[in-house]
Amino acid sequence: MDRLVAQSRSVTVLDDFSTGRRENLDEARSSGDVRVVEGSILDQGTLDLAMEGCREVYHLAVQCVRRSLGRPLENHEINATGTLLTLEAARRSSVGRFVYCSSSEVYGNCVSALLNEDATRCAPVTVYGAAKLAGEYYALAYHQTYRLPVTIVRPFNAYGPREHERGDLAEVIPRFVIRLLNGAPPIIFGDGTNGRDFTYVTDVARGIALAGDCNALIGSVVNIAYGRMVTVRELAETAARLCGRPEIVPRYIAPRPGDVRTLHADTRRAKELLGFQAEVTLDEGIAHYLSWFRAQHNDVAALLEEDVCNWRMPAG
Repeated sequence: MDRLVAQSRSVTVLDDFSTGRRENLDEARSSGDVRVVEGSILDQGTLDLAMEGCREVYHLAVQCVRRSLGRPLENHEINATGTLLTLEAARRSSVGRFVYCSSSEVYGNCVSALLNEDATRCAPVTVYGAAKLAGEYYALAYHQTYRLPVTIVRPFNAYGPREHERGDLAEVIPRFVIRLLNGAPPIIFGDGTNGRDFTYVTDVARGIALAGDCNALIGSVVNIAYGRMVTVRELAETAARLCGRPEIVPRYIAPRPGDVRTLHADTRRAKELLGFQAEVTLDEGIAHYLSWFRAQHNDVAALLEEDVCNWRMPAG
């Protein structure tokens, strides 16, 4: 949203604020034309209200992968059914472009080392990944049947300021940073060889915005990623060094259920069609995040959580 506001676009935000924070919108609201509609994408009346006068829709509403482990039906309802309802509202409103923000999790534990939008067969391992893939199929169906101009983006592990820090919403980099700044070892699920294609948030936002303006991608899918796989062990070591605690070594515990083994994006389509290439290295990105984090938090000790398990499995 910040990028769209910086381009002097009028923006409507639809959010139920069940996980996001209103203050994240303050800067954009103070500098641009931003309308906020509070409500759920599962409510058609709210969707219709939000889409009044909108030419483009960027559908990023989601419930995260960790919550899908303990709340699979709710996760499907928000991520899959919610996408279908949003597409239908966009069709009724005759929007000029619908950008669906999918996820690298749709690839799952496929056999490909380099994940290509067409050549790699998606094999999601969680309800989250499956629901996001269902959303892709719904989007493409609306393009084929109703000629809705749809573009699908698959971001890879975005990180940076405003990331969730606590509980089952917490992401890996904030969790590592909080523990390291408290002198505690970062917790790694498994042996640390799992890998991700970490991509700084401003690069992800730029890639999504470029995809929304690209006619060549209508009816197609594009990876938005840095294009380099980093193991969780390397991530922990990098975070420790940048936090000034290189002597702290990770603590390894049992693997987390549903974790994808490796995610490494083929970024050729983004380069060819969007002229997109991620610019922020992992060291730079974590340094930027640390600078923001320290400005936000005076009492880092208060953020340290006893429970290292940031997911819950459903009752038996």
